Formats: sequence, C-alpha cells, structure tokens
Amino acid sequence: MLTLRRETCEEAAAEVGNPLFIGHLAAPDEMCSRLRYAATLTRLGPAPVDPATGRTYIRILATPEQTLELFDWGEPAAGQLAALHQARTRLGIPKALRQPVSEPATGTLTL
Repeated sequence: MLTLRRETCEEAAAEVGNPLFIGHLAAPDEMCSRLRYAATLTRLGPAPVDPATGRTYIRILATPEQTLELFDWGEPAAGQLAALHQARTRLGIPKALRQPVSEPATGTLTL
C-alpha cells in the first residue's frame, strides 16, 4: 500500500484515502500477476512534468464509460470496467453521471 501512495503522488501529484484490496490481474504471458487496489482520490496537485519526456500532460475528468469511448482498449477493457465498478461499490462511491469531459480542479477534493 505504501507503493500505491508513493506512485500516486509521484506520477499524478495526487493523494488517496485508505486503499482497498480488490484482487489481482493475471498476466498469462508473463511470470507475474498485478495486484488491484482502489482508493478514493482526496487531493490532486498540479499536473507534474513527465521526467521521461519533459512534457506536462493535461488530465481529464471522465466517467469510466467515457474513457472506454476515448481509448481503443479492446476486449480487456470489459474486465477493467467490471473491477472498477466493484471497487466503486465497495468504497461506497455513487456511479458517475455522464457529463462533458473536463480538466479536474486541483486541491482538496470534496467527496
């Protein structure tokens, strides 16, 4: 869980609440599996500079379903979406209502 908090902070300038173990995702072509955790987003800082490219990428706020429309992730996305809805239910977060895609505000978030 410490890795989740550290990586969330480093990669997204974000802070999360208490992580909830959801399960794991098997990687049949690799000798590993990936643990799945979910947590509420509690704070979002300004978008960081990507150390690999030197670019600052914009972030967008979209529902999971809108995300699937924006990216062509194919069949594996169905499993990701199911895991997301399982996590949402277990964390007591209501289903996101569809709205225009936008950039999220930074700072402490009200849930």
